[in-house]
Amino acid sequence: MRQELKDSNFEVVTIACDAKGRAAVEPFIEAAHQMHPSLLDEKLAVAELYDVRNVPAAFWIDETGRMVRANDPIYAQKRNRETGEVTLNREYMDAVRDWVAKGSASDYVMNEHGLDARMPALDSDDVQAAAFFQLGTYLAMHGHSADALVHFKRAHARRPENWTYKRQAWSLGDIERDYGTTFQEAVKDPASGPFYPPLDLGDHRKG
Repeated sequence: MRQELKDSNFEVVTIACDAKGRAAVEPFIEAAHQMHPSLLDEKLAVAELYDVRNVPAAFWIDETGRMVRANDPIYAQKRNRETGEVTLNREYMDAVRDWVAKGSASDYVMNEHGLDARMPALDSDDVQAAAFFQLGTYLAMHGHSADALVHFKRAHARRPENWTYKRQAWSLGDIERDYGTTFQEAVKDPASGPFYPPLDLGDHRKG
């Protein structure tokens, strides 16, 4: 899509949120042969600032630097977990094309209410969860895994629906040993909310 639209003032920028840093993400970037800018966020600052509860999450930013759509849980390709079939997410790609063609007149540009719904104001649980997660990450990266686990669990207790925190914590430890579950079981846990909420292109359209 970038190649298709790059001459229409369109660019793709990806941000890898991974506490393990360059060594963890660089092999994936190289394997994908990406032509667009790829950034690394080892502190997960972007995820916390924009309430990213899981990755990938797509944001649209216009030519003035204004965010006009936020936190779409989206892949350009969709994989059927049962059959393994991979298909293009044409509905979303067509929405991007519509925005590139029409700009602020696109039906897919969110109004302020839509943006606020996708990025709600932080409350005390968000702030505490972020603090516990950052402390846990620091301890894990400096070899204090047992102490890190205590803080990761505190972060998860305050924001059980934040899959970004969970996936990072699991990658820095052992999910079965440390949390007594598996990835598949955790995804099915109703207390954690949906792993990927359904893509909603209609409820928060401008107008």
